Amino acid sequence: MNSNAVLLTGCAGFIGSHAAEEFLKHGYDVVGVDNLTYAGKMKNMNEFIDHSRFIFYKEDICNFSSILEICQRHNIGWIINFAAETHVDNSIDDCNSFIHSNVTGVMSLLNVCKKLKCKIFHISTDEVYGSTKSGSFSENDILDPKNPYSATKAAAEHLVRSYANTYDIKYLIVRPSNNFGPRQHDEKFLPTIIRSLANNDKVPIYGDGKNIRDWLFVKDNVRAIRYIIENSPECEIYNITSKNEMTNLQICRIVCNILNKEVDKSIEFINDRLGHDFRYSIKNAKLKSIGFSNFSSFKRSMNETVKGLCGEKNE
Repeated sequence: MNSNAVLLTGCAGFIGSHAAEEFLKHGYDVVGVDNLTYAGKMKNMNEFIDHSRFIFYKEDICNFSSILEICQRHNIGWIINFAAETHVDNSIDDCNSFIHSNVTGVMSLLNVCKKLKCKIFHISTDEVYGSTKSGSFSENDILDPKNPYSATKAAAEHLVRSYANTYDIKYLIVRPSNNFGPRQHDEKFLPTIIRSLANNDKVPIYGDGKNIRDWLFVKDNVRAIRYIIENSPECEIYNITSKNEMTNLQICRIVCNILNKEVDKSIEFINDRLGHDFRYSIKNAKLKSIGFSNFSSFKRSMNETVKGLCGEKNE
């Protein structure tokens, strides 16, 4: 195995494409795999598709034999798994694709690790803890997912740890909070705000807008992931958060202010999501304990993101 060669799944997606840039920038050989479903876009890879240390394969992670052959060909040391279905509303409508990618896909990758003795770095989510009205979750708290999406992510974590116990697979798991940044898919909340304002439509806000999310800049997230793979012992789990908890209404106000829109004239409250979690909140003491605290200014990152997404809408 080559510890400098990583297989990065979901490399044409939002977070995965930023991770590919981060790892390439720091000298890794990156083999990218993406099935190019609706959320994976070739244009997300424009900045690195021709990089001398990047190779791309269009492939479904559930295809065990293909992923095995790719890992053998490139002598992969780590499989870094960003490939996932992630939109909660879609999982409420139909969970089948979530089970396929988020559970069966992870099992396929683990079987590759079992066969080749390579390691897996699994990207989970803070949503596996469920909701809390007070306090924040640490890595040792019980998983209590409350929607089909987060249930599949929790199931994937259990698979990873079970393979570690049964087959001695080496792993790392991270549970990042809600990412934002350039290239985020239109279905997510921040791009929905920007799209609505650009079209002079009302921004749809679930319920009373008081649901709280912990907002993490995508470039901080992938920096933390690279730092963990380089500095953590194996078989550990880390929350990743810069502790920017805000209500959905607060985020909408921030974007309206950046774009010089009147908030009260720009929003509409709609029926709440089924089983809508009230507040996600996680601690980052464990991440800080291994030396990572390299988080960007939220105000600067949000300004960069809003202006960048506006530019993408105008392309």
